[in-house]
Amino acid sequence: MAFPFPASTRMLVVPALALITACAPAPSAERVIKASAAPAPVSAIESNAWWVAFNDPTLNSLVQTGLRQNLTVREAVERINEAAAFTQVTSGVGLTLGAESTRERADSLPINTAQGASLQGTWLIDIFGQTRLNRQAATARRDRAFFGADGARLALASEIATTYIDLRYAQEVRALTRRSLQSRQQSLDLISSQFEMGAATRLDVLRARQLVAASEARQPALEVAFDRAVNRLATLTLRPASDLQPLLQRGGPQPKARFTASKGVPAEAMRRRPDVQAAEQDFAEKMALIGVAQRDMLPSISLLGAVTARPGGGEGWSFGPRLNLPIFTGGANKANLSAAESRARQSWLVWQRTVLEAVEETRNALSAYQRDSRNIGAQQNLVSLSQETIELARSSYELGETDFLSILDTEVSLQDSREALAAAERDRAINYVRLSVATAGSVPPRR
Repeated sequence: MAFPFPASTRMLVVPALALITACAPAPSAERVIKASAAPAPVSAIESNAWWVAFNDPTLNSLVQTGLRQNLTVREAVERINEAAAFTQVTSGVGLTLGAESTRERADSLPINTAQGASLQGTWLIDIFGQTRLNRQAATARRDRAFFGADGARLALASEIATTYIDLRYAQEVRALTRRSLQSRQQSLDLISSQFEMGAATRLDVLRARQLVAASEARQPALEVAFDRAVNRLATLTLRPASDLQPLLQRGGPQPKARFTASKGVPAEAMRRRPDVQAAEQDFAEKMALIGVAQRDMLPSISLLGAVTARPGGGEGWSFGPRLNLPIFTGGANKANLSAAESRARQSWLVWQRTVLEAVEETRNALSAYQRDSRNIGAQQNLVSLSQETIELARSSYELGETDFLSILDTEVSLQDSREALAAAERDRAINYVRLSVATAGSVPPRR
């Protein structure tokens, strides 16, 4: 129902509008808000699926399951819903619907029943943009929640990938240890038989037994590392560990990313990070709230309307403006403005720190990944030399040119070099994960 302005109301509203408009300050916060980021995507992390560079179907499945089911991610999504709900309550329009029913009786008179309904509305005239700034602050808060959820997704994918890499590393070292145990057991059998024939010393036998015991002692720790990784993946993906155990127990190669590091990372990659974008939106919100605090120091006009209906056709209505002059709250409003400005400066400092830390993380990850390739090449060469050395040591022992301890020492060196190569492969894979996280997946794999 539309309400016409009575003549007396028009005489009150028009001068008040002119008076308040004359007090309006030049806009300041809006200019900064317009320079903030674009609308938040639903999930930029899933579109930049950097983990597919490992070409590992098991890892891909674990990450996808985690992104759908992880409790931390779902909690972050609920924060989006919460923030989005607040954007719906900043319109400046309010409606109240009420109903009443009363029963009265006085002395010997009959009971009198009265019923009625009323509809009341309030509309804040947004002369200085206060409602608009509140809406901008709520929108920035919602977008910050979007980027917070993307940050949770990125952290989840990173932890799943890192845990999976550690799991495959533990399996690789366990396989190497078992292989070494078999070789050392064969050496022990050989040296024991030679000792019985008087062709070897007691020291040779003890040294061989020592190496066998060392290999056996490593097995439990590696099994515990595997079980911990499985349990962690179960928690991250919300899947039973009993389902993951047989799937991962079958083993698989260590993950190797199909990626060649370049000399640098585009600067735009820094801005795509969820934490940087969330910091931008936080700054946008704080700047909008400065504008709100500025508007709180100015007069405001609200239009009030009400319609009341009663049985029997009786109804009434009222309509008129309400002028609010913040005369007696000037000190509090100034304090609120100073606090809002301080919060904006804090947010600006947080944004700067976030960007600097993002640059540092990216440079460290890129530097480490570039050096990992050289390290792997050196470790592969060391394994090759160790294999050649042990073959030569065995030949020399058969010819009587060296003792059996030389063979045992070369076996230890070969095992150490193989484990060092496995560790180098793990480090390169983890540094690829760190580089991908540091750039929010903005550095694509190269085939």
